[in-house]
Amino acid sequence: MEIDRAAFQESFKVYDNEVIVEIIDLFFEEYPERLKSLEEAIRLHDAETLRTTAHALKGVIAHFHAEEAHALAKDLESKGANKTMQETDKIFAQLKEKTDRIAEELKEIKKEYQE
Repeated sequence: MEIDRAAFQESFKVYDNEVIVEIIDLFFEEYPERLKSLEEAIRLHDAETLRTTAHALKGVIAHFHAEEAHALAKDLESKGANKTMQETDKIFAQLKEKTDRIAEELKEIKKEYQE
């Protein structure tokens, strides 16, 4: 499990189910494009795009209490900020795997909030 379900439920308990579903849907809309942007930034050695995109994705991931993915996004953000592109492809591969798992878990969570 990538998402800490207890922490997720605790932080979202003040929201209506409809709002939670909207937040989840926003993740689904944005994360594929952000991953593409990260991949391209790494390929082009574009440190600034790497930094800003990783920062944005890190913020979205934080909502869902997925600590490992959050740490990987933070690593990419730091690499971009420091203009050090070493191992970014490896970190990106791990982040992609984690965000894909997050997406699968969110599909299940979304069903719970739609009932």
